[in-house]
Amino acid sequence: QRAASEVLVALGRRFVNRVMEELLGKFQPGILPHFFVLHTLADLAAANVFGMVPFLSSILGPMLPMLGMAKQEHMKCAFCYGESR
Repeated sequence: QRAASEVLVALGRRFVNRVMEELLGKFQPGILPHFFVLHTLADLAAANVFGMVPFLSSILGPMLPMLGMAKQEHMKCAFCYGESR
């Protein structure tokens, strides 16, 4: 999963729209995403800051209700990782 995440981040440096199209499909409101979806979004935001700006509302809007749903420690860490990147 880490390797797949790194590949998506590498591709997202050049093709951010295509990568975000796929990632946002896994980022549904009301459903906690997989741990590595959050990690990939955070790493991609750090790798391609300006490319991620158009997607901020698509990410942050659904993320706010998800914060209360994160009960497991690894999911809390994933959300914090995204905030720290």
